Amino acid sequence: MPWSKLTAKADFPLRAVMLAVAVAASLTLPYLILRRNAEATAEASAWVVHSAGIKEAIYDLMSTMGELESLALTRYGGLVAPDGVNDYDSRRSHLLPLLDRLAESTRDNAGQQNRIGNLETLIQGRAKLIDDAMRHLDEGDRDAAGLALRQAADLFPFRGSAMQVLSAEEDLYLERSAQTEARQRQATWAALGMLVVQLVLLGAVIYASERQVRHRLEAESRARQAIVRSRTIVQSLREPILVLDNGLRVLMMNKAFREVYGVESEDPAGAALEEIGGGAWSDQALHQRLVDVAVRDRELWDYELTQRTGEDVVRIVFVNARRMLLSEQEPAILLTVNDVSAVKRAETQIRDLNRELEQQIEQVSDVNRELEAFSYSVSHDLRAPLRHIAGFAGKLERHLGERGDDTTRHYLSIIVESAQRMSSLIEDLLLYSRLGRNALRLQPVDMQNLVAEMQSMLTTEAAGRDIEWRIGVLPIVVGDENMLRQVWQNLLGNAVKYTARRAHALIEVGVQTSTDGPIFFVKDNGTGFDMEYAGKLFGVFQRLHKASDFPGTGIGLANVRRIVGRHGGRTWAEATPDKGATFYFSLPAPAGAGMLPGSVVV
Repeated sequence: MPWSKLTAKADFPLRAVMLAVAVAASLTLPYLILRRNAEATAEASAWVVHSAGIKEAIYDLMSTMGELESLALTRYGGLVAPDGVNDYDSRRSHLLPLLDRLAESTRDNAGQQNRIGNLETLIQGRAKLIDDAMRHLDEGDRDAAGLALRQAADLFPFRGSAMQVLSAEEDLYLERSAQTEARQRQATWAALGMLVVQLVLLGAVIYASERQVRHRLEAESRARQAIVRSRTIVQSLREPILVLDNGLRVLMMNKAFREVYGVESEDPAGAALEEIGGGAWSDQALHQRLVDVAVRDRELWDYELTQRTGEDVVRIVFVNARRMLLSEQEPAILLTVNDVSAVKRAETQIRDLNRELEQQIEQVSDVNRELEAFSYSVSHDLRAPLRHIAGFAGKLERHLGERGDDTTRHYLSIIVESAQRMSSLIEDLLLYSRLGRNALRLQPVDMQNLVAEMQSMLTTEAAGRDIEWRIGVLPIVVGDENMLRQVWQNLLGNAVKYTARRAHALIEVGVQTSTDGPIFFVKDNGTGFDMEYAGKLFGVFQRLHKASDFPGTGIGLANVRRIVGRHGGRTWAEATPDKGATFYFSLPAPAGAGMLPGSVVV
C-alpha cells in the first residue's frame, strides 16, 4: 500500500495520539519542572526561616538577660514593682530553653556550635551571679548583692559573643536569601515556559473542540430532560406556585394552585392574572408590585392579601414573588402563595380574649377600689360610737364609785376592754386600707438600718428577757421606706411575741440571693404552727393561736403581704409546731445594689 494512502487513513488516529502526547507532555514536563523548583525554593526558604529563627532566639536571649539584670538592679535600688519576684522567676525559667533551642538549631554548623557553647558559658555564669544577688537581697545583704551584680557584669560579658553568633548567622542568612531569590527566578522562567506550552495546547484543544458539537447537542437534550423533571417536581409541590410573564399573564401554574383557586383548564397559559380565581387576584396594588418585580428586578416578601372569590370564600394569604429567567431571552415572575387564614383567625381570637381579660381586670380593680373605700368609710364611722362606749363606761364606773359591786365592775371592765380591742381592730383595718391606696415612694432603703432600728425598739419593750439576735449583713433595696419599716416591725414583733415562752429566745435575720432578687427571712425558735393552716396566715384577722395566749388583732401579716405585693415580691412561711417558724419575703433585684453575704452575732 502506498505511504500516502496509509497516512491518509491513519490521519485521525495519528492526530489524536499526537494531541494526547502533546497534552501529556505539556502537563507533565511543566509539573516536573515546577515541582523541582518548588522543592528547591521551599528548601531555601526553610533555611532562611531557620536563620531568622536563630536570630530571633539570640535577640530573645539578650532581651531576657537584660530584663533579669533590670529586675535585679531595680530591686537592688529599692524600686520593686508589683509581682517583681514572679516576673524574675518567669524570665529566669525562659533562659535555659532558649539556650537549648540555640544549641539544637545550630547542630548543622560546627562553627556556630562553638560560638553558642562559649555564649552559653557566659550566660550561665552571669545568670548564676544574678541569682546570687537576688538571693542576697532576699536575705537582706545588699553589699553581697551589689558585689554579685558587679562580678556578673565584669566576669561574664556575653554581648560580644552574642554579636559574633548574630554576625555569622547574618552571613548565612544573606547567602540563603540569595539562593532563595535564585530559585524563585528559576520558578518564574519555568512558569513562563509552561504558559507558552499551554497556549499551544489551548489552540490544539480549540481546534479539536469543533469536532465535539455533537456532545453539545447531547447536553442540550439532557437539559431539556432536566426541565421536564423540574416541571414534574413543581407540579408535585403542595404549595401553590404560579409563573407569570412581564405582562402578568400566566405561563404556568402547578396542580396545587389550580386546586386552591378552582382553575379547571389543564393549560391556562396566556390568561391574565385578574381573570383567574374568581376575582381573587384583582388587587391593583399587588399588580403594581409585581410589575416592579418584573421591571426593576425587586423581590416581594410576605405581601398580605385578603382574597374574596365568587363562592364568598374569604382567604388571607402571603404572596412572595421574584424575577427569574426561563431562558436567556425569556424573563418571568415566580409567585408563591402561603395561606395564613387559620393563623389570622387565631390571632383575632387571641386579641378578643385579651380585650375581654383587660375588661375583667379593670372590673376587678374597680371592685377592689370600692371595697377599700367601703372598708375605710365603715372603719372611720365606727370610731366615734366606740369612743362613746368606752367614755360612758368609764363615766359609769366613776359614777357608781363605791356603790358598784364586783360583778358590775367586772362587766364595765369587759365593756372597756372590748371597746379598746374593737378600736385596735379598726385602727389596723384603716392601716390595711391605706396600704392599698397610698402611692409608693420609691427610694434606696438600707435594710440593715431598718432591722437595727426595730431590734432596738423591741429589745427595749422586752426588757428582762433573754433574746439572742443573729442578724446577717443585709443589702440596700429600692422601695418605700415607711412601708418596709412596717414589714420588719410586724415580722420581728411576731418573732419576739411568739418566743415569749422560751427561756432563751433565738431570732435570726438574713438574706438569700437569687436571680430574681434578694429573699429576706426572719427565723425564731418560738411556738411555731401547723403547716396545714399556713394558708390562713396572711389573711385579714386570721389567727392560729388564741388571743388569750398571744395578744394581737391578726392583721399584721396581712399588712406584710400587701406591702411586699405592692413592691412586686411575695411572702411565705415554714414552721413546725413548738419548734419555731421562718417567714420569708422577696423583693425585685435592686439596680446597682450589691449583696453582701455573711452574718454577725449581736
